[in-house]
Amino acid sequence: MDKNRLITYSLLAHINNSGILVKGLMDIFVPLTKRALSKMNKEGIFSGKNISEIQKIIIELYTIDIPVPVLRNILKQISQDLNTEDNKKFVLYNDDAFSIQNYVFDEFELLVEEKKILINEVENLFKEFCKVSNIQKEEYSSIFAFIDKNKVSITKYLSENSVQEEIEDYSTEAQFIDFFKKIPKIYNIIKELYLGSILSTYIEYSTNPIKSEVELLLDTNFIISLIDLNTPESTHSCRKLIEIAKHNGYKLSVLKDTIEEAKRLLLRRAEYFNESFLTKKVNPEDIYNACDRRNLTKTDLEAIADNLQNELNEKYEIYIVPVTNKYVNKAKFSKEYKNLKEFRNSNSAALHDATAIYYVREKRENKRIKAFENVNCWFVNNAINSEYNDFSQCEKVFKNGYQPEIIKVDILLNILWLSNPNAGKQIDGDEIVNVGLSTLVSSTLNESLPKNAIIRELDDNIQKYSGDTLSDEQIVRVATRIANKQIKDIEELNKIAKENKEDFVKRLEVESEKQKELENKRISQIEKIISDLQEESSKIRKQRVDIDSKNNKINDLEKKLKEARKKELEKENEIRKIRRKNFIQKKVRKWRNSSWIEFSISIFLLLIGIIGLLYFSNWNWNEVQRLMSLLKKNVLISSIIAFLGFIFNLFVITSLYNKYRNQANIKSFKEQIEIPDEYQEIIP
Repeated sequence: MDKNRLITYSLLAHINNSGILVKGLMDIFVPLTKRALSKMNKEGIFSGKNISEIQKIIIELYTIDIPVPVLRNILKQISQDLNTEDNKKFVLYNDDAFSIQNYVFDEFELLVEEKKILINEVENLFKEFCKVSNIQKEEYSSIFAFIDKNKVSITKYLSENSVQEEIEDYSTEAQFIDFFKKIPKIYNIIKELYLGSILSTYIEYSTNPIKSEVELLLDTNFIISLIDLNTPESTHSCRKLIEIAKHNGYKLSVLKDTIEEAKRLLLRRAEYFNESFLTKKVNPEDIYNACDRRNLTKTDLEAIADNLQNELNEKYEIYIVPVTNKYVNKAKFSKEYKNLKEFRNSNSAALHDATAIYYVREKRENKRIKAFENVNCWFVNNAINSEYNDFSQCEKVFKNGYQPEIIKVDILLNILWLSNPNAGKQIDGDEIVNVGLSTLVSSTLNESLPKNAIIRELDDNIQKYSGDTLSDEQIVRVATRIANKQIKDIEELNKIAKENKEDFVKRLEVESEKQKELENKRISQIEKIISDLQEESSKIRKQRVDIDSKNNKINDLEKKLKEARKKELEKENEIRKIRRKNFIQKKVRKWRNSSWIEFSISIFLLLIGIIGLLYFSNWNWNEVQRLMSLLKKNVLISSIIAFLGFIFNLFVITSLYNKYRNQANIKSFKEQIEIPDEYQEIIP
C-alpha cells in the first residue's frame, strides 16, 4: 500500500484528535493544503493559472484527490486566514488563478518523518509476528490493506460507481491487531491509520446530510447485541445507533419474526448452557461468552428471552411490526431466499432475512436508489459471527451502483458521523475507532472459525474425555489456537477422541504447550522491537524538542533583528526627512529667486529712467519737475508709464506676494516638487 497515503491517514487523524476543528471535518484538510502551498513556494512555484495545479501537488503528496469545488473553498479559507492589508501571502483570483509569496508552513515536517518511522515499524512488527507464528506472506503491507478494509465497505455506499471488494483472508492481520491491543504504543498507530482512512472518505466521496425520515429495521444479531449478549463493543455501537436515531427522528422497528428468531436462539443457548465451555472461549461474540462475562445463568437467559419483546418496546421504544405475512409470501419464492439458503445456517434464518429485504423494498416504494442520503429505510444488522453473516456478502458488488437493503451498524455509524453534524456531536472519532476496529477484527476472526457444530462436538469430547487431566488454562490455549487457525482440522481431533481418548488428551496437551511457547516467543521477540521503536520515537521527539528550541532562538533573534532594523529604518527616515526638507527649501528659494530677478530688473529700469531725467535736466531738480510735467501732458508717454506700472504691480509684486504670503500657493508648489529616491521615506 502507498506509504504516502498511510502517512496522510496518520496526519488526518492527528489533526482530528488535536481538537482544532472549528467548522467541521473540512478543517482537517486545511493544514494539508497549506503544506502543499508551502512545498510549491519552496520549489519556486509562485503562481498558477488554475487550482488544478495545486490539486496535482496534493495528490502527489498525500495520494488523495480533493475535488476542485471543495479545494476552492479550502483555498478561500486559507486566503482569509493568511492575508493582511500589507502582506498577501496567498491570493486566489476569480478565474481560479493563484499566486503564492513568501509562504512557509513546516509544522508537520518532523511529524511526517515520525509517522514514516512508526508506519515502517508496524510493518516490521507484523513481519516478525508472522515469522514467530510460522506464517509466510507475499506482502507484509497487507496489514495496512486490512486496516483500510473498512473504508472500502464505506465507499460501497458512498460511491456512485460499483466497487469490487476483494475477498481475502485477513485472519493473521486481525490476530496481529488483537494481540497489540494490549500495547498502546502500537495500537494507537493502528487506530490513527484506521481513523484516517475513514476521514479520507469525507473528502473523496459525497457525504451529504441524510434525511430525517428514515426507518431502521433491526436484525436479530442487532437485537442480541443491544441487550448485551455480544461483545461490549457491539452493545455500545448498537445502543449508540439507537441514541442517534432517536435524536434525528428516525423510526426504529423490528419484525415479529425477528423477535421470534431471537427468542429461539436464546432458548437454544439456554438448553445447552451447562454443556459449553470451549465455545465461549473460541468465540468472544458468542452468547455464552457474554453470559460468562456478565455471570448470567441458564435461568437468566430464559428470563431474557421471555421478556425480550417488552424490553424492546418499553425500554428502547422499538416498534414491533405485527403482520408480516405479505412479506413472507413474497420472500418464499424469491431469488434472495434461494441465495441466502447457501449462506445462512438454516432455511428459517434465510427466509427471515429475505422477508426483511422485501419489507425494506416496499418502504422504498420498490425504487432503486443510488445516493445514500436518499435512502429512507435500512435493514440494520450487527453481523459479526459467521452464523449471522449478512446478505450483502452474497453480492460481491453493489449492482449498478444501487444501494442494497442491508447495512451494518458500524458502517452506518461511520457515515452518520461523516455526513451528519448532529451525529458528530453525539459520537466522536475515538468511539468510531473503538467500535469499528473491534468489529473489523472480530468479524474477520469469526469468519475463519470452524462451523459451530464442529466446535460443539469438540467441546463435548473435551468434557467427556479430559476429565481433570486438562486445566481451564490449557483448554483456553487450545481455544486460542482454534480461533487463530493454528488448529485447522478439528474434525480430525473429534475422530481421535472417538478412537482413543488418551491420544486425544495428549494431542490437546501438545497443542496447549505449542500455544504457550508461541505466546512466550512472541512476547520476548516483539518486546525488543517495541523497545527499538520507543528508542527511535524518543530520538524523533528529542529532535523535535531541539528543533523547537532552535526555532525559538531563531524567532527571538529574528525579533531582535526586526526591532534593530526598525530602529535603523526610523533613523534613516529621520535623516531622509531632514535632507528632503532641505531639498524642498532649496527648490522654494530657487522658485522665489526668479521673482526677485524680475523685481530687480524693474527697479534697475526705473533707476535708469530717473537718472536719465536728471541728466537731461543738468541735474537741476526744478528742470526735472518741468520735464515730468511735460511728459505727463504727452498722452503716449503717460500711457506707457501707466502700463509699465500696471505690469510691475500685476506680475512682479503679485509674484513676490504669492511666493511669500500665499500659503496655498506655496503648498501647491511644494507638492509638485519631484523628490529623488534617495530622499524618499523607506516603507518597511
